[in-house]
Amino acid sequence: MDEGLPPSIPFLPDLLVHHPDGALVTGMDGEFLWLNNEMQPLTPVSTPHPMRVRQATITDGHLIATWLDRELLLACMGAMPVGTAEEGKQRSELRTSIGSQTIHYPAGNTWAHALDAEPMALATDGTTVVFDLYRRGVYGIGINADEHWRMPPPTWSYPKRRPRNEETVALNVLGEECWVTSRGGRVQRRSLTDGQLLEEHLLTQVEAPVEHHFKHGEHDLICSTEGTVTWLHGMDPVKQVRLSGPVQSAVYDAQAPGWRIAGWREEIVITRENEQRRPTNELPAHMVVMGSGALVLYNDGSWENSPFEFNVSNDA
Repeated sequence: MDEGLPPSIPFLPDLLVHHPDGALVTGMDGEFLWLNNEMQPLTPVSTPHPMRVRQATITDGHLIATWLDRELLLACMGAMPVGTAEEGKQRSELRTSIGSQTIHYPAGNTWAHALDAEPMALATDGTTVVFDLYRRGVYGIGINADEHWRMPPPTWSYPKRRPRNEETVALNVLGEECWVTSRGGRVQRRSLTDGQLLEEHLLTQVEAPVEHHFKHGEHDLICSTEGTVTWLHGMDPVKQVRLSGPVQSAVYDAQAPGWRIAGWREEIVITRENEQRRPTNELPAHMVVMGSGALVLYNDGSWENSPFEFNVSNDA
């Protein structure tokens, strides 16, 4: 079952970011490894910047990402061509530069800027990049970093205040709109053109606080911090499932059709008709849809073939 698996990731994997020709895996200490569509390595491991990538997206042949080091209180945002595998500065150099006029940026960048607040979320439609900075605001820029608009931090119409209600947990793009999701379970639809608020609404039957909001077209998967996942289609509830713990990541599989979820020591597939679950020895980090099945990437860097496979379907 596990013959022909990709080589193990030689560091603790954090993010897995797809693009048309493959993917990027980033590590907890800022490591990069570029992969092809079969998840085979294309480059050696590199560390362009010695801090964790907080959010990342790939568009127009470039990675656009934010980096954050809470201990050093440093954050930045930048872009680099797909496949860049340059070595950046050592973390010790960043530490000794604190308080000076020297600012270190990721190696191989085409543009980079320091950030004065923690980056909370990032999304793009391929033309406009939207990102949220904690208590600073929501920004729309071009892929070359030219500013299109900036808006104050979202304010929310909560009937009852709860801690961290107003924290942004996700940005998602749908058509000409950007959806801002709060930890308290509300969504604001904003214009990609100017950032103006179009509508705010409560996510139907969603358990808060919210940890993740994954989106695939009209399909939404909202994950609570306690492990309850709610699948919405066109914002109408499809299914709600209580898992064994918090979700690590999820991806929509049009072949199922449904959601493949990396849970807390379990792999889950949810379709409209049923759910399939199996325990795992390691913690799944990411699911990669491959043909009629999927690859599971674990937090120790190893891969495994998912036992859950589906026939080809045209239902998306």
